[in-house]
Amino acid sequence: MVRFKRGVEILSRFLDILAAISVVLTMSVVVLNIILRSVFKQPITGIMDYVMILTALTIALALANCAIRNGHIAVDYFVEKLPVKVGGLLDMITNFASLAFWAIAAVFMFEYAQTMYATGTVFPTTQIPLAPVLAIIGTGLLALAAVVLYRLLNTVRKLVV
Repeated sequence: MVRFKRGVEILSRFLDILAAISVVLTMSVVVLNIILRSVFKQPITGIMDYVMILTALTIALALANCAIRNGHIAVDYFVEKLPVKVGGLLDMITNFASLAFWAIAAVFMFEYAQTMYATGTVFPTTQIPLAPVLAIIGTGLLALAAVVLYRLLNTVRKLVV
C-alpha cells in the first residue's frame, strides 16, 4: 500500500510539473502574441489553438496533484459530524463512484483519441493533431482515478481495521 501511495504521489507531482510548464507556455505565447501584434503588426497565427491546447493540458495534468492535496471542494465538514463508521461508509461510496466516473472518463478519452488518430483530425488553424492532446488529457484523468483508488483503498482499510 505504501509503494502504491508513493507511486501515485510521484506521478501526480510529475504531471503537476508538466501542468506548471504548460501554464508558463500559455503565458509566454499570449505575451509574445501581444508583443508581435503591437510592435510588428504580425500576430501569431493560430493563437487560439495554442491557448486552448495548453489550457486543456494544464487542467488535465493538474487534477491528480490537486486531489492528492485535497485542493478540491469537499464536504468534510458534514461528514465529520457523523459517527466514524457512517462517515467512512459515505466516504467509501463517494470514492467508489468517483473512481468509476474518472476511470470511465479516461477510457472514453483514450478511445476518442484513438478515433481522432484514425481519422487524422487536426486543429483547424495550426494543423496540430488532436489525438496526442486527447491522450495526454486521458492520462491526467487516469492519474486522478489512481488517486481516488488509493483513497478508496485507504478508506476500506480504515473501516476494516
